[in-house]
Amino acid sequence: MITHNEALKIVLNSDFLMETEMIPVSESLNRVLAEDAVSGIFMPPFNKSMVDGYACLKNDIDKVLVLDAVVGAGNLSSLQIKQGHCIKVMTGAPVPINTGLVVMIEDVTLTESGKIEIVNKNSSKNISPKGEDIKAGDKVLEKGILLKPFHCGILATLGKSLVSVYKKVRVGIIVTGDEIIEPGNQLATAQIYNSNAYQIINNCRTLNIVPEYFGIAHDSYKGVESAINSMLEGNDVLIITGGVSMGDYDYVAPVLKNSGMDVKFDSILAQPGRPLVFASDRKKFCFGMPGNPVSGLVLFETIVKPFLYKTMGHNFKPCENQYKLKNKLVRKKATRKSFYPVKLNEDNTVSAITYHGSAHLNAYAEAFGITAMEIGVLEINEGQMIDVRQI
Repeated sequence: MITHNEALKIVLNSDFLMETEMIPVSESLNRVLAEDAVSGIFMPPFNKSMVDGYACLKNDIDKVLVLDAVVGAGNLSSLQIKQGHCIKVMTGAPVPINTGLVVMIEDVTLTESGKIEIVNKNSSKNISPKGEDIKAGDKVLEKGILLKPFHCGILATLGKSLVSVYKKVRVGIIVTGDEIIEPGNQLATAQIYNSNAYQIINNCRTLNIVPEYFGIAHDSYKGVESAINSMLEGNDVLIITGGVSMGDYDYVAPVLKNSGMDVKFDSILAQPGRPLVFASDRKKFCFGMPGNPVSGLVLFETIVKPFLYKTMGHNFKPCENQYKLKNKLVRKKATRKSFYPVKLNEDNTVSAITYHGSAHLNAYAEAFGITAMEIGVLEINEGQMIDVRQI
């Protein structure tokens, strides 16, 4: 049995990289940039006014000035400022080439004769020089960035209407277990509702992946084998929940081994999530995850998500920060790395949530994140700083 960290390392070293495609920038949110974005322009493309005001010569700040013209944003002026004169400019407008400074409208008064008198003799320059933000040839965005709304705006700033991104990884999902039924049906004795599929489907959607859901497979070798074969045809990654432990009806690992896939590991030193299967065959990968829903939540967040992102060219880094623990966290055994849900308090401390084990999914209803107790650690004292991974 390997540690959780060793399992993550094996998974991330086993990935493949999706091909690329060109898509409109308007549709690129939460996609991964497949090439560096290099600017072909200067930003700003000219010396521009930062304010609505009056462009004048620097040594004319103590003079009463004659207004010669008005230049609005979007209008390129070839005017030059004459001694004792000024030109009114709008925010974002190009300034005349010999402008010394732009005095804000609020810092001038209009004389009875219609001239401009500057009342703030310590005015800032208020000019953004050409190329201050971006120069032609600058690498503005790096390959591998997960595109957020402001990244899309930056691409548009560069004049790009299309962008090269990695294709979305194709994910197939199946649930095993004769006791599992879909929500909306009447529960019979010894049955439980299928929460795993809907949790994992929507976890994938947070990665901008729309998975293919294959339903519930029967607890038989043939049932699991048929489901896996169907999923392998059109998907890159398979996620199977249930049937991965050591019981009489746990067929996932044997089916994968007999299908020719290389099973890298079938259990890890984690709680929840000990019976985790990871197998691969060239460009096909399979995660066999425990049937308990909290195990699925934790394993997807800490192992599957980083893998899926890496196949799409992104090096995922979780949002993780340190918080002070408000109540003591204790466990009886320390042979595995254990994960616990925590909530954020008003005083910016965190408290461990009452948690009964890997089937207790609703313990996460108010969870801010998860914290871990490493192997060998039996307790974390109140007031101690702990790492919290936001979920």
